[in-house]
Amino acid sequence: MTVNKIAYTAFVAFCAMIITLWAVSALVAETRETDDDQRLFTEQELAAHDSAESCWKAIDGQVYDVTDYIPRHPTSEDVILEWCGRDATEGWYNKTPGRPHSPRAAAMLEQYRVGQLADAPAPQARPEASAPTREPATHPPGRVLLGLSPGTYLDGRYRGVFSDRGAMQVNIQFDLRDHHFHNVRFRYLSYRGVDYLALEEHEELHAVMRQHRQAIDYLEGRPLSALFDLYAPEEVVDDIDAFTGATLRGNKLISAIRDALNRGVYQWP
Repeated sequence: MTVNKIAYTAFVAFCAMIITLWAVSALVAETRETDDDQRLFTEQELAAHDSAESCWKAIDGQVYDVTDYIPRHPTSEDVILEWCGRDATEGWYNKTPGRPHSPRAAAMLEQYRVGQLADAPAPQARPEASAPTREPATHPPGRVLLGLSPGTYLDGRYRGVFSDRGAMQVNIQFDLRDHHFHNVRFRYLSYRGVDYLALEEHEELHAVMRQHRQAIDYLEGRPLSALFDLYAPEEVVDDIDAFTGATLRGNKLISAIRDALNRGVYQWP
């Protein structure tokens, strides 16, 4: 009986020690996180992080280390690097003139916060962005915009590609009927070695792939002239971007479609 009591007492003591260590560890982690949130940086300290190797930016007095995000961003690094080491508040609230980044982008940005900028002015009250309104298309007929010789495009299936430095990024297919787009789809969509069509829904860049699909869905049933609406992609797709301008490069889609039209009918109806 005495042996059992000793064993039981030792077991209880061991459990108590484990619980205590866990509680202390959690408290230390919470304290460290709080300290990081309250850490102050001077403008000189911020300015020292102005490269791809260490990119910090300040927005509304908060300092963010976005270094790890740069290689995952689908646009050119130069767009982000322009804001490294300085206050990027105006850029954040003017992704396009007068239009701030989305709430989704703000939530994503928060995970990169490392502290606050010392002596930063109080954040200004800014109006929420309203949805852009689209004016009815006023372009001339599609064949004029595309610089065609007199004549029309024949009905049929078309395929075209966009490549950059020898690497194919877009391969698109569509049917043309009476100068209107139908059955528009991607055969291939890639950037910086990422196959967008193979992405799972839980992957971060899946949202960018969804944005590209919204662009080609926009063309469905529309005339050729609607192709040029993609020069302003932020007006035809959801705002899902994280830190910079539109993740969708509409000119790539336009180039791929023009390539298809220049090649002529791939398959007759």
